[in-house]
Parts: sequence; structure tokens; C-alpha cells
Amino acid sequence: MEVKLKKESKDYHFTASNGQVDVAVCGSEKLVNDPVGFRPTELVLAGLGGCMSIDVLSILEKSKQKVEDFDVNVSATRREEVPGLFKEIVMTITVTGDVKKNKLEQAIKLSEERYCTVFKIVEKTAKIKTMYILNGVAGE
Repeated sequence: MEVKLKKESKDYHFTASNGQVDVAVCGSEKLVNDPVGFRPTELVLAGLGGCMSIDVLSILEKSKQKVEDFDVNVSATRREEVPGLFKEIVMTITVTGDVKKNKLEQAIKLSEERYCTVFKIVEKTAKIKTMYILNGVAGE
């Protein structure tokens, strides 16, 4: 696994590439007047949401659950001191389809406890709370 970053013409603007896809990365509003890209910490949140999504969908598929739509919202608060580590992260997984509640809960638990590498990395410094909405009904 390798990712390369190249500085663009503007200060604190970069292009990150894995050889297949490019992603714009930039500094915060404190450093950049026109932020056009993900901040590095936002990429961590995207990685966490993506990792959990892949795991949960894969587990649901293996459990013969029929997912019609799947979205994840990831929000975080950070500590004031430097470095500004995440203090708390809340993930809300929204699923629609012919999915049993216990199968979704099991998939989330397996992802958190066993499969999601990013979850395991981030949980060392932040409290992570995962919630779900299944066919319009909220759960934890």
C-alpha cells in the first residue's frame, strides 16, 4: 500500500494519489483562504466511515440481507490542545431494505470488534459511538 502527495501551486494544497484515484487535500481555514479539498483529519473520518461501510455491507451480504440503500454520517469533536486528537466520533449508519435488526447490529459489532482496521486505530484515542437507522427506525 502506498499513497503519494504532490504539492499544488497554492500553499497547503496537495493532490494525494494511490495510483488509481486522486484526492484533493488542503490545510485548514487558518492556513488556506480557499480550502478546496479534504483536511487530513477529514480523511481519517472518511477512512473510518468507509472501512465500517465495507465491513457492514459485506457481512450483511453474507447474511443474505437485501440492502437497498446505505449511507454513513461521521461527525467528530476534537481536543483543544495540540495535537487536536479526536475526542468523540459519532457514526450514524442509515440502511433501507429487507434487513433484520439483529443482523445489522451483529454486522456493526463485528466490524467494530474484529474487522475494521481504522476503527481499531482511532479507538485508541477517541470515544466512538455507532448508531443506526434501519428503515426509518433509530437504534444503537
